[in-house]
Amino acid sequence: MQRLSLLFLVMLLFTALQSSGQTLSKSIIAQLEIVEKEMFAATSNGDSSAFRKICGNDYFTINANGVAQTLEEALPYTTRFKGSTVTLSQQKQRIYGNFALRTGLGKAYIDGKLVAEFLYTSGWIYRDNRWQFVHWQGTPTGILLEGKGLMEPPKN
Repeated sequence: MQRLSLLFLVMLLFTALQSSGQTLSKSIIAQLEIVEKEMFAATSNGDSSAFRKICGNDYFTINANGVAQTLEEALPYTTRFKGSTVTLSQQKQRIYGNFALRTGLGKAYIDGKLVAEFLYTSGWIYRDNRWQFVHWQGTPTGILLEGKGLMEPPKN
């Protein structure tokens, strides 16, 4: 009987360990892809109001230029991306309960010309019945054309 109980306990522990690496449902991935595209659309349109709606109040960014900002600090800079387009590739996501990390490679274009290539990590939390953008970390890959304004503060 003790062996059977021990075997059951080992099987239960093994099952629990296997299930802790959560499987991503296609619907969760689809939801995250939609909200991430909405986030990039808000920045490409220079729309700080739309960007604010996508973010959680605890949003925090560490930008490729080494500047870290809260949501309120980052909002005035949203306009610097107006007119840009971004293509994404190599995207992966990991889900931890109601928190998701997405990573990938982005290429930013202005007037059809590549101006930056960056690796990124975006953090998303599911709360208040929606995915909220709460973290950004961007790192340039080395392809960056100076003087295009993406890494510089907006001119007032």
